[in-house]
Amino acid sequence: MMGALDLLELSIPPEPEYVGAARLFLTAAGRHYGLSEEVLADVKVAVSEVCSGAVEDGAAGPIWISLQPATEALQVEVGQGVDHLNINPDGQNPAGGEPISPANWEHELREALLQALFPNAEYNAAAHTLRLTVPWEDPEQSNSD
Repeated sequence: MMGALDLLELSIPPEPEYVGAARLFLTAAGRHYGLSEEVLADVKVAVSEVCSGAVEDGAAGPIWISLQPATEALQVEVGQGVDHLNINPDGQNPAGGEPISPANWEHELREALLQALFPNAEYNAAAHTLRLTVPWEDPEQSNSD
């Protein structure tokens, strides 16, 4: 059984070369938590997209990735700065300003991809935050395929 000590976190500078380091971190974490290669690949794509968006938009502070096991699922969160878990799914920026719509087609594609991979994820393109839940897989079902 996993507990609070199984929380894994990573902070990376908002630079393109560190997105690869985030993927390596997710690979190791996914194996630690026993995720299938398929599920792990989806998580890596989702997190990489959010990190890349932050880098492309010139994020001012570090990008945080947090993985926390719970009884029913793995909680994955991505964000920026100290207040990295202040996810605001209504599309407003964290300071409470006007809603910010994606500025170009890359943002729109990123949002569509994340929605396709994790329909119930909370994603804020303007703040570059993501919170998703990855249910634990049933080993019995995996073996029956």
